[in-house]
Amino acid sequence: MLVTTADLWEPRPGTLLRWDLSAPPHGAPAELSLNQRNHLAGAMAGAPTVWLAAAFEVDGPIEPVALSRTWRAFLARHGSLQLEVVAGSDGPRARRHHPGTLTWSVTTVGHTRTVEETRAVLHAALDERCGPFGYPAFLPAAISRPDRSTIVLGMDHLHCDAHSVAVAVEELAALYTAFTEGGDEPSLPPVTSFLEAVSQGSDGPARVAHDDPLLRGWGEFLGGRGHQLPTFPLPLGLEPGERAAQATAVVPLAGADLMDRIGARARNSGASTYAAVLAALATALADLGGGDRLETMAPVSTRSVERLRRSIGWYTTTVPLTVPASLTDVGLAEAGDAVRQGVRLGSVPLDQVLGSLTEPLVQTRSDVFVVSWVDYRHLPGGSAHVNRDAQHISAATQADDVQIWFSRTHTGLAVRVRHPDTTVASASVDALLGRLRHTLTELSRQPDELAVLRAEP
Repeated sequence: MLVTTADLWEPRPGTLLRWDLSAPPHGAPAELSLNQRNHLAGAMAGAPTVWLAAAFEVDGPIEPVALSRTWRAFLARHGSLQLEVVAGSDGPRARRHHPGTLTWSVTTVGHTRTVEETRAVLHAALDERCGPFGYPAFLPAAISRPDRSTIVLGMDHLHCDAHSVAVAVEELAALYTAFTEGGDEPSLPPVTSFLEAVSQGSDGPARVAHDDPLLRGWGEFLGGRGHQLPTFPLPLGLEPGERAAQATAVVPLAGADLMDRIGARARNSGASTYAAVLAALATALADLGGGDRLETMAPVSTRSVERLRRSIGWYTTTVPLTVPASLTDVGLAEAGDAVRQGVRLGSVPLDQVLGSLTEPLVQTRSDVFVVSWVDYRHLPGGSAHVNRDAQHISAATQADDVQIWFSRTHTGLAVRVRHPDTTVASASVDALLGRLRHTLTELSRQPDELAVLRAEP
C-alpha cells in the first residue's frame, strides 16, 4: 500500500460520484475514547481537520447499485462509522445512529479531464465532509472510468487509524466484488465494534497502580528531557511558536531483498526489523549532527484480540523510544530492548501518565516528533493491495515538527515524511533520507563488513 498525502495524490480523471447520507436528529448516547477526546479538543480549539482516506482500483466502470450496497453493508458492520459528535457549550457529545435510520443518495458530481482537476475536486470534498463534528464525518466516493475505476473512502481521524485504512480496502473490495457479481453479502470474519470496545474499556490500555514501575519509567523518560516531548534534532528553520504549511516527502528506501537481509541481521541480534530500521534512522541522524541517540514517540496498536483485527476505529497509543545510533550487533540488541521497553510503557493510559507527572509538560512545538511503522504484509489484504493499487492518503495541513511513517510491503520499505515547508526543513529532510538509504544498506551487511566500512575515512 502506498502511503501518501492529498497534495501528492495523483488520481486519474473520470466521472466523479459521491454518496451522501443523512441521520435523524437523535440517536443512542455513545462514549468517546481518549484519542477521540483529545482529537476533538484540538478541533474545538481551531486545529486543522485531519482525515485519512482509503483508495483502490477495480476493473471496469463503477456499478452504482453494487457500490451503494457495498457502502451500506460496510457501515452496518463498523460501529465507528455510525458515530456522530456534536459540539456543545459543555464539550462534545456523541451519539450512535442505527444503520436502518440513515437515508442514502448518490450523485454524479461531474467529469474531470486532468489529474490536477480530479485531485482538487476530491480534496475539496474530503476537506468539506471529513470534519469531526456533524454526520457523516466521512465521504464515500468513486471515480468511474471505462477501463479501471477508483473507489475512495475518506474518514475523519475520529473514526479510524492507519490499520483501519487497510481493513477498509480489503472489506470494501470483497463486498463490491460480491455485489457486482449479483451475489448476496459475502461472509466476512466476525468483528467487534469500536464503540463497544470503548464502552467495555478494551480499546486501549487499562489503568495501573499509582506506584507501578511503568509510571516511573515514563517519569524517567520525560524527566530526563526536562518534561519536554521529543523534537526533531535537525534544523527546521522555524522559531518557537511558528508554524508553516506542511510539505511531504514520499520515497522508496529499500527493496524486498534488502529488507529480508536487514530482518535476518535483526533477528540474530534479538531485535525486530522495526528496531533495526530505527537504529539505521538514529545512525543517519547522528551522522548529520543529530546526537548519539534517537529520542522520539511512536504510535503502537492496541488491537489485542483477533476480533479487533478487522475493527474500524482508533486503536493506538503512543510510546516513548530511546534508540542508540549504532549498527553493531550490540547496538541492534539495545534497539530491540528499547522497542520492547517502549511497548511495555505503552500499557499505561496516556491520561494516567500525564496525571502522574510531578511537573507539567513543556511544549515548544504544536507537533511531536513521531516515528511510525506499519507492516502491511500482515494486515488484512496483504499482497492483494498491490494489484488493487491501494493507497492510504492523509490530509495536508500545517506543521512545526517532523513526523515519519515507515511502511513495509511485499515490495520493500518506503517512507512518508511530514515536515514544515521551509527551505531549511526541506534540506534537513533531504539530507536525512539520503543518509538513511546508506545506513540501511550498511545495516544489511555482516558485522565484519560493516566494521570495515564505518572505519574507512
